[in-house]
Amino acid sequence: MKLLIDTSLFVYLNANMGDELAERLDRFYTELVRDNEAYTNVLVLDELIHVSRRKYGVSYPDTISFIEDIILPAVRVLPITFNDYLTAKELILKYNLRPSDALHIATIQNNGLQAIVSEDEDFDKLPIKRLWLEV
Repeated sequence: MKLLIDTSLFVYLNANMGDELAERLDRFYTELVRDNEAYTNVLVLDELIHVSRRKYGVSYPDTISFIEDIILPAVRVLPITFNDYLTAKELILKYNLRPSDALHIATIQNNGLQAIVSEDEDFDKLPIKRLWLEV
C-alpha cells in the first residue's frame, strides 16, 4: 500500500516516550516501511522539527539528524505544490479541516496514495484509510 506518514509518528519516534511505548513505535514504523511504500511531505518535516522542540525539548540538530538517519533512508519526501493548495482549499471548505491536515490529504490524493498513518482522528471523517497503533 502507498501511504503518507503524518507528523505524529515521527514526533513520537524522535522524542523520549519511555521504553515500552518506544519499542512499540519502533516496531510499528519498521513494519510500515518494510511492508508498504512510505511517503511523507515537506510540511510533515517542518512540523516534526517544530513540535519536537516545542513539546518535547528535542534540539533542532537532533531532529535534523533523526530526519537524515531514520526518515530519509526509508521514506520518500514529496513536495507540496500549488495543485496541492488548490485541492487543500476544497478539502478545507468541504470537511472543515485545519489547513495543514488538508495539505496532507491533498498530497495523498494528488500522488495516488491510499492511506495516512496518523493518530489524528480528524482524518476519520474523510473517505481515506487511517492507520495507527493498535490499542
